[in-house]
Amino acid sequence: MNYSEQSVDAFRRNNFFSSDDSSEETKKVTQKTESCTQTRTIRKRRGALVSPKNYIPSGMIHKYISKNKKIAPSERPRRRRILLMDWKRFHKLDVIYSFMEELEKDFPAICTVYVIGKSVEGRDIKMLKISNSNATNAAVWLDGSIHSREWITTAVVTYLADIIVRNFQNTSSSITNKDWYIVPVLNPDGYVYTHTRDRMWRKNRARHDSEIVGVDLNRNFSFGWGNNGEEGSSDMPNNVFYRGPAPFSEPETAAVRDTILSSSTPFKVFLSFHSYYELIIFPWGYKTEPCADYLRLLEGGAIMARAIFEYSGIIYKVGSTKDLTYYACGTSIDWSHAIAKIPYTYMIELRSKKYKFRLPRDQILDTCNENWKAVQALMEFVDQPSRI
Repeated sequence: MNYSEQSVDAFRRNNFFSSDDSSEETKKVTQKTESCTQTRTIRKRRGALVSPKNYIPSGMIHKYISKNKKIAPSERPRRRRILLMDWKRFHKLDVIYSFMEELEKDFPAICTVYVIGKSVEGRDIKMLKISNSNATNAAVWLDGSIHSREWITTAVVTYLADIIVRNFQNTSSSITNKDWYIVPVLNPDGYVYTHTRDRMWRKNRARHDSEIVGVDLNRNFSFGWGNNGEEGSSDMPNNVFYRGPAPFSEPETAAVRDTILSSSTPFKVFLSFHSYYELIIFPWGYKTEPCADYLRLLEGGAIMARAIFEYSGIIYKVGSTKDLTYYACGTSIDWSHAIAKIPYTYMIELRSKKYKFRLPRDQILDTCNENWKAVQALMEFVDQPSRI
């Protein structure tokens, strides 16, 4: 099926193609500690609504060709390895990085891949920047898999990158007047480890006293770091919320800090994707008092929540971190709002309360699309002149 036929077929089926059914193993909820996401008891809130457009999803095949491979004249060339990027399954790190590089090759006018840092174990932390190079643009940050077991976040972030790039010429100005800084896998070491050894690993792969214990990267940012003792994070290396020995002690969080603070383009939006509790939360997490921009952030979150509800009927609750969950100190959204001065900062907890971190494959595309509607709605909202 060529790309045009694929697009028509996709629209015929309500703009989405069906995913593979999950295996029996995926449907089982293990007895491991799957409750350590950014979630606990929740109070209900109501959202506010926007109407989205249809866009063309993509299921392009990306190819990896090993470089500098010399083949003798008598040697039969090896078959090239095909890395299929789609949103019918969860993909490993090499597929994600190949996908980003293929976007850069296919759309060089607007796409650039950067290595913004190295992980603890020396892996590249790759970022895709999408920009039309307009000097008046504002910047938007998107990241996924800061907690490595939250695979759906990487699926959503890559989908957002793909749909923005492939529809850039016919999408709204609220999308094209932004520079998009997109990091699908912020914790590459942990992400690889969840695919090879321990599906429920959350932290990075940092060592403490020669033992790999890991640091919770979303407790390692400087603002509010270490507040509230063991209630908002932990100084115990074996704790799932271990904050690390110092703020920005980890190269992964330092890469976020350095990329944002060194940018000549002012950031307007910061979105960090997590799972699994269907929430849209904003500062503060390190204290109970509301931030000065509480009402504006609540309105923007409600706009996103209603866009999701209109698309899928899923209710994402909206509120501050402490309102909806518990103390969380040293988080990326508190830092990005307070220190980087980004006006709209949100942590979006994706599906699913039922399946927790083991979201079935057949829910990947709907999760991606409902959050695309949310992102579109937020971009239109923040561009209204009276908002800032």
